[in-house]
Amino acid sequence: MSNQLIEAPAAEHGNRIDTLAYLEGYDAVLNSDYAFVAYKETDTGGAWRVRISSRGTTGAVFEPDTMKSQARTAGAQGKPWFPWGYSFDPSTGDPRCIQFRVHVADGKPSEIEILLQLRKFDHSADDAKSVRFPWPA
Repeated sequence: MSNQLIEAPAAEHGNRIDTLAYLEGYDAVLNSDYAFVAYKETDTGGAWRVRISSRGTTGAVFEPDTMKSQARTAGAQGKPWFPWGYSFDPSTGDPRCIQFRVHVADGKPSEIEILLQLRKFDHSADDAKSVRFPWPA
């Protein structure tokens, strides 16, 4: 039995599920846990995508062709990464940050990062946490 707050779904209908990463954190102000699991979903025909499922927020889907196009654009602009899907950016009075980042190398997706910064009880920023995993080839 796992102690994770969220798990990748079970494979069904011949699909394959490969878990890639897991990250969790606690927001003391809300007294709430956040958790993220990233996984590669491959269908019976071999087509695949990366998904991030979340407890506490919306997740994201990373389709290979779209990520290649976005990475090429980001690389041409000299950007080391680009955000994708759900995000919660810090603001005045709320230091929370939740981002899904696609890192770029040579104009191609190289890694996905889940970045999570929540709050201490006094509303100040807690330590940031992140997990990175390689872009599936």
